[in-house]
Amino acid sequence: MYRTTMASLLAVVLCVAAGAQREATITVYPDKALGQVNWMILGNNQLAYQGSERYSNRGAGLWDPVKRQPVPEYVALSKQAGISVQRWPGGCTTHNYNWKVTVGPLAERPNMQFGLPEFMTFCEATDSIPLISVAVFWGTAQDGADLVEYLNAPNDGSNPKGGKDWAAVRAGDGHPKPYGVVYFEYGNEDYHGEHKTAQNPNPRKITAEDYARQYLQYQAAMKAVDPQIQLGGLLQNGMADWNQKVLEGCGKTMDFGIEHTYTPGHQGDTDESKTRGYMEACVAVDQRIQSIYDGLLAQIKEVTGRTDLRLAISEYNGWFVQEKPVPYRQTLGNALRNAEHLRIMMRPENNILMANFWQFSNEYWGMVNGYIDQGQTPVKQANFFPYQLYHEHFGDTLIASEVDCAKWDFGGGLLPARRGEPSEFKLWEENLLPKDYTWEPRTPEAGAVQQVQGDTVQVTFEGKDTNYYSARFAFPAEPGMGYRVTGLVKAENLVGGSGAGFQVADDRGWNVTHSCSTGGDIQGTTDWTPVVVEYTTLPDATGVEILARRLGGKGDITGKAWYKLQSVQKFRPQNPGAVPDLGVNSARRADGTVTLMVVNKNLDAMVPVTVNVMDGITGAARAWILTGPAPEATNMQKPDTVGVHDLAVRRAGSAYQFDMPPCSMAAVEIAPR
Repeated sequence: MYRTTMASLLAVVLCVAAGAQREATITVYPDKALGQVNWMILGNNQLAYQGSERYSNRGAGLWDPVKRQPVPEYVALSKQAGISVQRWPGGCTTHNYNWKVTVGPLAERPNMQFGLPEFMTFCEATDSIPLISVAVFWGTAQDGADLVEYLNAPNDGSNPKGGKDWAAVRAGDGHPKPYGVVYFEYGNEDYHGEHKTAQNPNPRKITAEDYARQYLQYQAAMKAVDPQIQLGGLLQNGMADWNQKVLEGCGKTMDFGIEHTYTPGHQGDTDESKTRGYMEACVAVDQRIQSIYDGLLAQIKEVTGRTDLRLAISEYNGWFVQEKPVPYRQTLGNALRNAEHLRIMMRPENNILMANFWQFSNEYWGMVNGYIDQGQTPVKQANFFPYQLYHEHFGDTLIASEVDCAKWDFGGGLLPARRGEPSEFKLWEENLLPKDYTWEPRTPEAGAVQQVQGDTVQVTFEGKDTNYYSARFAFPAEPGMGYRVTGLVKAENLVGGSGAGFQVADDRGWNVTHSCSTGGDIQGTTDWTPVVVEYTTLPDATGVEILARRLGGKGDITGKAWYKLQSVQKFRPQNPGAVPDLGVNSARRADGTVTLMVVNKNLDAMVPVTVNVMDGITGAARAWILTGPAPEATNMQKPDTVGVHDLAVRRAGSAYQFDMPPCSMAAVEIAPR
């Protein structure tokens, strides 16, 4: 099942020697069922960039256009990882994705050999469910209906909506029988609009109100062809205003909500001094993820009254966009971050319909790398292994368990700090903004003319894609504390890819700390409009700066904006308390086998674990361990650096014992007899 190498065995020895022991006890209650395991959480993303040989013809390594079949090695890898849901076309390529040029005779699509029918063939070969994204910035509701007709209508000449017989096109593509696709998404992160490119210098945006209106049009048109389909609608953590308007517009009839959970995150190369903090953030992230889903579900209930609206987390990962000192996205630490994310998403109270890791093969984020057609051997990256462990060793019914273990303080940085005992959010009413505050002006980029008059900044934008951040107010701040900044923005004929708002950040600047929060996207002609931005300071912070802001890279902007500040309030962020050494997920199989997924989140200490099973299970136990020589270890250069091998389990009376190296994940099976 797993290959044990000398390198992986050495990795365990190094990890065990790295720190002191911290004993832990897990008590499992097989008779306390919590709900069925939702295997649709083990989904993934497949890529389909139109016009690119690697993607449009080979599906990022999945498809052999010569043999016109899935690449067998990638079929096997998909099955080994237990991928249950394949999302396509995946990512922001969806914005303008024209599915109609991906179907029909291959001779008519020579640069689109991996199209919709080929993706569906891959789904069938891997025994997985398709999740298909529908473009927001291309096509009409009729194109959505045609998509459902292509996939699901019978090839009997009925042609339910007239026009082109899309079922006949499907049959010509080699699949006379309907696919019966159920799950579709309307769009992908379209709240940020199209991306600016050389071919598209002025990308379009869509308001939440227009998105909700179009969602209802697509939903009605698509269900008119097949009432069984479900169409997801875009929601997003940290975008309460968007969510509010979308839920008001279509939330009562939305089939499921869509959310993308990327946390923690860092963009831009850094140095080794940051690695420890980033790896700690990866394994301390579970409470942050839970708070995101708590907030979304609460807003859904508040706006729509619904408690039955489920969420598709159709993209998630640690958001590490950098290469040096190591690509953090491919580290063992980030793999354990994703293991903890799986545990949180499996909680029935979180209403998760499905989830899709970003993403499967090759490209920047792939959990497997290597093109067969180029003579490369696919390499499993660290992120692959938690999915393999869950698929091969976890049970089908979630059961209760308790954990007694040591805890450690997380100082914050990429996430709010977690220290000591839990504490609730507290907001101080005092306004820390001086009544006589003034803006500190700096020279703006070309395309912005700035006038600072005491407490007010006026900016005239002259039709360029200006990245504006040239008026600043700074004040002393405490480390690990939150600051809620309320500002006012007024606009006059302000039109562009992004509007006016504020940025709150460490006063050492973005280039030094890469730490900030932004808010506000005021456009058009408005009176003074409140914009609220909350920011939690870094552990070594001494000051905070507020910038009058307009984000560049979103398209040209014209018009005027005025900025002024209203208040600054200090708050204590909610503190869920110190980080437990272990994260534990428990399940049983139909035959009574108890299964555990255990993550040792301590980066330094080996943890001897004792497992007590409360209903007298006394059978044999087996275990497997995912580990490596350090949290930042990857398989990018040396394929066997991070891997899985057997883990010894000892009996101690009626209990089971095993030793977990620092920064590791164990899969445990305990038979009933």
